Amino acid sequence: MKANPWQEYLFRPLAVAAMFGCIAQALAGFLRLLDPTWNGAVLVVGSVLAALEAGYSYRLTRSETFRGRSLWRFRAVELALFFILLKIVNLAGRGWDGARAEMRAWPHDPLAIADTETLIAFVLAVAAWRAAIQTAHDFRRIGEPPEVSRFYTPPRESLASRFFTGGVVILILTGMSRIGFLQLFDLERPAIPGLVLNVLLYFLLGLVMLGQVQYTTLRNRWQARHIPIAGKLSDRWIRYSLILIGLAALVAFLLPTGYTMGLLNTAGNLLGLALGVFLFIMRILFLLLMIPLWLFFYLLFLLIGRPPPSRPMVFSPLEAPLPATGTPLSWLELLRSFVFWAVALGMVYYVIRSYLRDHPEILRSLAGAGPIRALLRILAALWRSLLGLAEAVGERIPHRLALRGTGGRPVQPGFRFFRLGALSFRERVLYYYLSILKRAGQLGYPRHHSQTPHEYDAVLEPHLPQAQAEMALLTEAFVEARYSRHPVDGEYVRRVQADWEQVKAALRALKRENVKRET
Repeated sequence: MKANPWQEYLFRPLAVAAMFGCIAQALAGFLRLLDPTWNGAVLVVGSVLAALEAGYSYRLTRSETFRGRSLWRFRAVELALFFILLKIVNLAGRGWDGARAEMRAWPHDPLAIADTETLIAFVLAVAAWRAAIQTAHDFRRIGEPPEVSRFYTPPRESLASRFFTGGVVILILTGMSRIGFLQLFDLERPAIPGLVLNVLLYFLLGLVMLGQVQYTTLRNRWQARHIPIAGKLSDRWIRYSLILIGLAALVAFLLPTGYTMGLLNTAGNLLGLALGVFLFIMRILFLLLMIPLWLFFYLLFLLIGRPPPSRPMVFSPLEAPLPATGTPLSWLELLRSFVFWAVALGMVYYVIRSYLRDHPEILRSLAGAGPIRALLRILAALWRSLLGLAEAVGERIPHRLALRGTGGRPVQPGFRFFRLGALSFRERVLYYYLSILKRAGQLGYPRHHSQTPHEYDAVLEPHLPQAQAEMALLTEAFVEARYSRHPVDGEYVRRVQADWEQVKAALRALKRENVKRET
């Protein structure tokens, strides 16, 4: 696919250089904690220029001219120019008098040229230069067939990994520089307001680049499969990507950050609020229960001529207890904190879920670890026990209802006040069979305790010549629903219901024959 020249030669190198400049700005702020006089401009300028130069030098060195020694000489000249440029920037930051005094000392101490600030800026510039070259190489590999090697990493994964690694680094460095070493473990430290512009810019540019990588990958895949592509798809992709990123920036501005409570404080206040509402409801119920008793004593005291008791206790919902804090709880603050942590945790859950869904091998490796495997076995056994207990309780509902008024005999009484639609599929199968037991018992063919369902079926079938097969199927369905654990679906229940209708019709015919015989 033919690359867009504006994107290839202007936007992409500038975006990569700006992202490395954001990381350098975070590092400069961190180094100022160690030395407040540190000149951070040399770090930022060096990283931006090195990353910008790397994008163009990579395309230049891909030609046949730069091979072997010529390539090494070109790289050596690049590194030397980096050091010279960084030294010039460092001297410019010292002022004319400071720069002239330092240059006068160089003949007596040549090693003074490589001062600490310049060396650190040079190391960071080389790191940015190397990472920018790898980024340019990954962009060039998009759309190429994968290599047959266990060390091969697809370009999209390499770019995403580099982006998120830089994001972790910039977040840690920025957080350390704004909090400080002394307040790092102080949980009661005040919030630090203000917008962290370099962090926001880094992630916005990274999202734009990853969006373009995804579009390029999809476009190459569509072209390889000869799928027609709309002419305006590229413009719409860019437009919607910018809208999405703009919404993300808007959320970053609007969501409460410095004025929210911590996660544990928010959870504690929400639990306290729920407890207060629960206790308030319980007090209301207690008051409703006590009103009749109070009225009784009120009338009794009037009859015996003594002063009646005072009115029942009255209380307010504001008495609901909440966790004690140093200041009164603000409902708006609690709502803001809840919204913030709900959105933050939801985003974390979505990212982790999406990543694990795309990399199932991580879940398999975690599941294969000894402690985790043992924990999963324990949780699975506990879950199976709970499911078995729930099913056992659910299956006994029709049976317990059937034993009302029978002295414990397994004869099925009426289900007149029983709503069949409220039962589960498994419970309906049990009901169909037990209702047949009830009808057959009323006709003089009860099932005894010593009989299994199949033994009882052999006794009842000769009396049901029109529904012997249906009775056998109904018995088999009862045994499966009662003693197996496989799922019961609606289609299976409908077939069992049809057999049940046939057996009921046969029992009604048997009842009519018995009446005729008696008359």
